[in-house]
Amino acid sequence: MKIIPIAFMGALLAFPSSANENSSIGYKTVDLALQALKNKDGTNLSIQGGWTIIEDTEESNLVLWSFTPETHAAHPAAIKRKVLEKNQAIHIQMSALCQAKKADCDKLMKEFEQLNKNIMKGSG
Repeated sequence: MKIIPIAFMGALLAFPSSANENSSIGYKTVDLALQALKNKDGTNLSIQGGWTIIEDTEESNLVLWSFTPETHAAHPAAIKRKVLEKNQAIHIQMSALCQAKKADCDKLMKEFEQLNKNIMKGSG
């Protein structure tokens, strides 16, 4: 079995703004992202521990979307993790849109950064 190292490429976190631009995840709001991905051909949706998880692809790379349950302190939030291969290593590029309080959003991002670190430890 070949072990592939995984590197965390960094996180982008977008907070609500009045601008009409798309956020770092490519959608203006969490709800717009969720609805678009639910209706997109080729995505796989599952519910895990109350979280909505959607598997998608971008440029043949796996993209895992995680949407907070309504009961989560950082709801509504969407975390997008794109799995990339560079130099025979797997990298996770993470971005998020969190429309809750900044402290709750910061905590959520720390939790996902720890998940990514755990993935790296498990594969290295």
